[in-house]
Order: sequence, then structure tokens, then C-alpha cells
Amino acid sequence: MSETGYRETLRGEVIAKAGTLIEMEGLAALQARRIAREAGCAVGTLYNLFGDIDGLVVAVNAETLALLGASIGSAGVVLGTLSLEERLARLAMAYVDFALAHQRRWEAVFEHRLPEGRDAPASYLEDQDRLLGVIEAAIADFVPDANGQRGITARALFGAVHGIVALALDNRLGGRSLTELEQQVRLIVRLAAIGITRDNAVA
Repeated sequence: MSETGYRETLRGEVIAKAGTLIEMEGLAALQARRIAREAGCAVGTLYNLFGDIDGLVVAVNAETLALLGASIGSAGVVLGTLSLEERLARLAMAYVDFALAHQRRWEAVFEHRLPEGRDAPASYLEDQDRLLGVIEAAIADFVPDANGQRGITARALFGAVHGIVALALDNRLGGRSLTELEQQVRLIVRLAAIGITRDNAVA
């Protein structure tokens, strides 16, 4: 195996082990020495591959976004024949299901902060845009793209659903049941669909 091939293989193995560790114990458990030990490499090698521990977290979070994108994308395949409310509900519940199934990995995406003055890689921002693109595609029949309105609407919808899920999983809603979480998500989706449809009809 070439040096480049070896590095890519090792990089993939480290990301996989780091992802498993986050899945089991959360972002705080991700420490360079521990990951290097479990991957069978030196800490210096880890830094050569990712720059620092923040670079590794970004790589793991990028993989999480890819998994989330696959889940959301699968839900979006058959949306064309559905009402707006049904489209949004499918996407929202796919998001809820992913957050519940991979809670610590999902939390790590939003918990991690890069050091001040350091920007996320362009590829990572593109991963985020692709997720929002699924929502934009779902509402394209109902929201015109003038003045960036479709993108604004997609981000608002994501923020509303994400906020409900984040509060619920952080137990800030007083230990409400998962059934109530679903009810809250479906309520906000229904109200959003009514508002979007009304505004589009007015336009």
C-alpha cells in the first residue's frame, strides 16, 4: 500500500473510532491520547492527519452530517406527491428519528466550537448546505426563490424543529414524553405549512 493509501486508511479508521467513542460517551470523551491509543498510532500521527483535535471533531461531525443527510434524503425521495404539511412532517420526523438513534453524535455537531478566528472547512459548510437543500427542494412548489426567500424559509423551518428536539433531548421540557415531542414537531410543521400556503396564495 502506498503512503497516501496508508494515510487515508488510517484516517478513516481514526474517524470511525472517534465516532464510536462520541456515540458511546459524548464529545467530552474525545481526547487525543485515547484516540491514538485505540487507533494504534502516535499522537503526533493523529495531529499530522487532522491538524489537532478540533480537526478530528470536524471530520467526525462531517461524517455525522453525511449520515443525517442520507436519512433525510431517503425521506425526501417521495415527497413530490405529498401535501406541504406531509412533506415537512416526513423530513421533520426523519430528523427526530436520527437525533434519537444517534443522540450523542447529533449533539456533538452542535456542541463543538472551533477556536476563535478559525473557520470550518468549505467542504463542511457544503455538507450543511446540502441538508438545507433537501428542505428547499421540499418547499420549492410553495415558496418562490425571489430574494433568497426559499433559503430563509428552509433555515427557519430547520431552526424551529431543531429547537424543539434539542430542548426535549436536553430534558429542558420537564421530562416530557417522546410522544409529546412528536406532537410538538407535528404541530409546528402544520402551522408552518398553513402559513406558507397562505402566503404563497396571497402572492
